[in-house]
Amino acid sequence: MVAYVIIPGIDGSDEQHWQTSWERQWGASAVRISPASWSAPDLDGWVDAVQEAYQDASKQDSHVALVAHSLGCWAASTWLNR
Repeated sequence: MVAYVIIPGIDGSDEQHWQTSWERQWGASAVRISPASWSAPDLDGWVDAVQEAYQDASKQDSHVALVAHSLGCWAASTWLNR
């Protein structure tokens, strides 16, 4: 089994976005980041949100996959480099 961290881009992913569709499909195995602001992103805040979501996801499974899109890729890569 794998747990997933969903890391959307600016403004999040709406109901029609592929990330939201996958998140629904994965159910409880998916954790979406919760930054302080989706529309005025702060890199440090987003990286902190990735860390929090990763910690939640790793409670479910030792294998965690990051599913990043757009600006979320920057947050994910920065998180990985820290």
